[in-house]
Amino acid sequence: MKAVLRLLTLPIRAVITVLIWICALLIRISGKIFGLASGLLFLLGLAVLTYSTKNALMVFALAFLVSPIGLPMIAVGLLSLLNAISNFLLIS
Repeated sequence: MKAVLRLLTLPIRAVITVLIWICALLIRISGKIFGLASGLLFLLGLAVLTYSTKNALMVFALAFLVSPIGLPMIAVGLLSLLNAISNFLLIS
């Protein structure tokens, strides 16, 4: 019975594994791009700071969101959840 379930879930596991590889590659590439964008936004925030404190804080918040600690970390969490689902299918 367990062998039949493994055969039935094999295509699903294969698709999830390929999806995990693609997503991991995209996260790695986007992390580097977002890191550069975050640095530029931080410098822009420093320039805007002399003009308006409120606008500078908004730019700093945006810089934090696009930094590798912000939104890409949420993507890493979702990817680890997808990996856990794949491992669960592999075990069962």
